[in-house]
Amino acid sequence: MHNPFKSLEKDQSLRSRLKKKPSRRKDSPPACARPDDKTQERESEEDLFLHAFSDVEPLSKGGRDIAGAPRPRETVPPAPPSFARLLEEKIEFEMEYTHEFMTGQVRGLDAKIFRKLKNGEFSVQGHLDLHGMNTDQARFAVMDFLRRSYMESRRCVLIIPGRGRNSPLGQAVLRQELTTWLTQAPLKRIILAFTTALPRHGGSGAVYLLLRQVRKDQGKIVWENIFTDLDG
Repeated sequence: MHNPFKSLEKDQSLRSRLKKKPSRRKDSPPACARPDDKTQERESEEDLFLHAFSDVEPLSKGGRDIAGAPRPRETVPPAPPSFARLLEEKIEFEMEYTHEFMTGQVRGLDAKIFRKLKNGEFSVQGHLDLHGMNTDQARFAVMDFLRRSYMESRRCVLIIPGRGRNSPLGQAVLRQELTTWLTQAPLKRIILAFTTALPRHGGSGAVYLLLRQVRKDQGKIVWENIFTDLDG
């Protein structure tokens, strides 16, 4: 049988070196750092940290004010248009105008109502005579008269602009201006129709006007502020 250790018996110097080499015990724990070494290492790191920040001064008690992010600007939605403004945008007049005759009615008005106005079947509840007034005076008088008539719930009124016989070149200036005032804001918001009056009420020198009824909503007049731009 092969004996690998046979050479050791012959070589006395090799045997003596093996005897001197210490043998490792099976139950001996592996070499490791001692607890004292770890403590010294930790204390050394703390000393380095404290030394590095030794000249740092603490902040004041109140701390530092840091500006926050700007608040987004609140957008205010535009106010919805008033009922009167919405109605005004939809008001259109169908008109006829001649030297002796003029008519105008809100588009879509019942033909029976307009025919009744032309025939003088509505009771005239007030009248305004513009004779002797210039254009500015007449405009203010018409505005004021129709405002009061509307707020007093009158339905049919009479305005007398005259035939213009005393006007330059015999033209009925106020009669022409009246049609413009009646079909533009603010008056067009309350006018339903107008037409030349019958002879018994002044003929071609007078005009019947049919006003809208005052609208009420929960006891409040919806149209009470429509004349805020009278002086505009």
